Amino acid sequence: MIINRSFSSSLLNKERFGSLKSLVLLVVIAILATSNTYAQSGFETIDGLRYLIDSDVKTATLAANNGDEKYSGNIVVPEKIKASDGVEYPVTAFGSNAFKDCDGLKSIIIPSSVTSLGNSCFEYCI
Repeated sequence: MIINRSFSSSLLNKERFGSLKSLVLLVVIAILATSNTYAQSGFETIDGLRYLIDSDVKTATLAANNGDEKYSGNIVVPEKIKASDGVEYPVTAFGSNAFKDCDGLKSIIIPSSVTSLGNSCFEYCI
């Protein structure tokens, strides 16, 4: 009888431990999902320019265009942009490779809010 109780008690402890692990995993997933809601970064295209919006630090970084489309012509980068969430974000940086291989550029007006240029930002611009 003692052996059976020990065995069944052992099984109950394993089931409880398994349930506890499942609960902890569920809580961790919920926390991660919630934290991603508050600290989001995402890309938006506004007036033909693609930006990485960082809603956590409230800034925007000009990014390279998607795919094969390169920036060309006369580019005027605004000091602030209004994102789809209705918030205005200062444009504080040009990202890495933002204008790389953009051989059709004629001019770029950079606002004073830009304080950082990413690696290879203007590489191979003619």
